[in-house]
Amino acid sequence: MEEGVYLFEPGVHNGTEALHTSQSDVPASCDAVDEDFLYERFYMAVIAGGSVATVSIVTNTFLFFLFVTNRQHRNSYNLYMLLLAFFDVFLSISYCALMAVRVLTNWTGSYALRKMWMSYMIPMLTISHIAQTASVYLIVFAAVERFCITLNTRAVQLLQRNRCLLATVAVMCGVFPKSTIPLEIQITYNETCFGHFNEFGLMPGKIVHAHLYEYWRLWFRNIFTIVFPFLVLFMLNLLLCGVEVRLRQAVATGANGAVMGDKQNARIRAATRTLSIIVLTHLMSNLLSMVITVWEMFDPASLWTPTFMPFYILSVDAISILPIVACSLRLPIYASCQPLLRAEMIQFIAQSCVKKKMSRRATIIETQHMGQGLLAGREPAGDQV
Repeated sequence: MEEGVYLFEPGVHNGTEALHTSQSDVPASCDAVDEDFLYERFYMAVIAGGSVATVSIVTNTFLFFLFVTNRQHRNSYNLYMLLLAFFDVFLSISYCALMAVRVLTNWTGSYALRKMWMSYMIPMLTISHIAQTASVYLIVFAAVERFCITLNTRAVQLLQRNRCLLATVAVMCGVFPKSTIPLEIQITYNETCFGHFNEFGLMPGKIVHAHLYEYWRLWFRNIFTIVFPFLVLFMLNLLLCGVEVRLRQAVATGANGAVMGDKQNARIRAATRTLSIIVLTHLMSNLLSMVITVWEMFDPASLWTPTFMPFYILSVDAISILPIVACSLRLPIYASCQPLLRAEMIQFIAQSCVKKKMSRRATIIETQHMGQGLLAGREPAGDQV
């Protein structure tokens, strides 16, 4: 399912006909709202989704400042995590502005909310899709580098030298395929419903009906932004899990003792486990989106039949919420899997409360725990996550 917001409401008129009638002759359809599963969607999108999105905004803002205020994090593997936190904040904000406000608008039938939502919907929708796709590719590049670091391959130094370039490529992977979204949605104006709920409507832009553009939107973009990264992350996660198991076995048998100390080994396993869980939460949160996307590609008409229509409507809301749940789990995952990063979080909070200088935060903690003899190709600081 490519679109995170169910834009074109089946129960609401979205036409542009300008029927000049008096205020007393306004048809009842001008105040009609999308009532399909409105009660369930209100509690799912507004209550539950809004709460989760708020938690995600707070925790990922904290993670962003934790990483961005330390030069070692910015110059290390944690650059991916820094940018991931940044895009997670935007994704969570856009969820509240798009999904939660939209359902709340139908719940209240408010003309003011509807007009406000229409004023920012298209740019906000574009930003949210760019953020979501960029986040996926940031996780992909982070997983590739983590896999190479764990195996200590020759590609590690190449990946580290070009990390900023790869991060830029990840962001552009979000910008390039999603930049045409504003062309696909057209806001309509119905003079008959002036001052009423359905004064504004939505309909597909003319470009959507172009034959070549249909291939771009339904095939290339769906495969590039959803199917391909999902399959790549699935394979990488299997490899990361396999590497972690081998590292644990090596520690148990003492086979790795000549290469690195127990602390470095534990640090590698913790970082690998962290990213493996991050990837797993992403896969779980996007599994439904993957199913709906493939369904839309091969048999879209069946989704609008009475049999599957309820499932489709609720699935669209669920598809929007699940990535926000994954975003909100980032900090608990980091804190539970990374003892060093957890200690740094505590120190960062303490320093923020007393307004102390934080420039050497990670170095102090790592000096106390890491010792000497880092694995070749590893970075001495910041490469915790």
